[in-house]
Amino acid sequence: MRAYASIFKIRFINTMQYRTAAYAGVITQICFGLMYVFLYLAFYKQGNIPENFTATQMVSFLWLQQMFFVYFFPIDQNKNIVGQIEQGNICYEMVRPMKLYNNWSVTLFAEKVAKTLLRFVPVLIFAILLPTGVGLELPASAGAFFLSLFNLIVSGLLIVAMNMVCYCLLFKTMSSLGIFSIYTTIASLLGGSLIPIPMMPGWIQNILNFLPFRYTSDLTFRTYVGSIDIQSALIQTAIQVGWLMLFVVLGKVLMNRCLKKVEVQGG
Repeated sequence: MRAYASIFKIRFINTMQYRTAAYAGVITQICFGLMYVFLYLAFYKQGNIPENFTATQMVSFLWLQQMFFVYFFPIDQNKNIVGQIEQGNICYEMVRPMKLYNNWSVTLFAEKVAKTLLRFVPVLIFAILLPTGVGLELPASAGAFFLSLFNLIVSGLLIVAMNMVCYCLLFKTMSSLGIFSIYTTIASLLGGSLIPIPMMPGWIQNILNFLPFRYTSDLTFRTYVGSIDIQSALIQTAIQVGWLMLFVVLGKVLMNRCLKKVEVQGG
C-alpha cells in the first residue's frame, strides 16, 4: 500500500503543475455553466417541468456538473499508459514489483482528483455568488450532503474501473481512437452528462437503472439536490458499490489474460 500511496502522491503533484490549462478550464466551465442554466431555465418556463426535478434543483445540478466536469469525464486517456500498450513499452512496467492493474488505477485516480481540485474551487465560488435561482444552492439536507460525498468517491473509483476495462480492450485493438471515442459518447449520453436523466422519457430512465453509467454523476448530484430521497439513494448507493466491485473484478481478469498473451517486439 505504501508504494501505491507514493504513486498517487507523485501523479497528484505532477498533475497539479498544469495550472495554465486549469485556468482555461475554469473559464470554460463557467461559460458553459451559465449557458446551460439559462437554456434549461427557458425550457422550464415553457411548463416542461420533470417530476422530482425542480428548476432550483436543475440549476444546482448543472453547476455541480461543471465543478466536477473533469472528475466525471467518462474516459481518462493517459498518454503514458496508451503509449506503453501501443508501443510495447509495457515490458518495463511488467518487471516492477507491483500489480499493473493497481498501478494504473491509482495513476488515473490521482490525475482525476488533481485536475478536479484545480477547477473546483473557482467554479464553486462563482456559482455560490450568483443570485438565487441561477446559482448553486445548499444541499437538500445534511444526510444528503454526506451521502453524496460518499457517492462522489465511489463514482470516481467506478469510472476508473470502467476505464481500466477499456485499457484492457486496447490490448486487442491497439488503437485508442476508436474504443475511447465510442465509450465516451455512450457513457456521456447514458450517464446524464449531455441531457439530465430526469428530462429523458420514463421508459429510457427505467432502462438506465440497469446500466452502470447513471450511478456516477447522476446519483451523486441528484442526491445532493434532493431529487432522490435518502432511502432511495441508499439503495442506489448499494447498487453503485456492486457495479464498482463487478468492474474491478472484470478489469483484473481481463488484465491477467492480456498480460499472459502480450507480445513485445523490439530491435
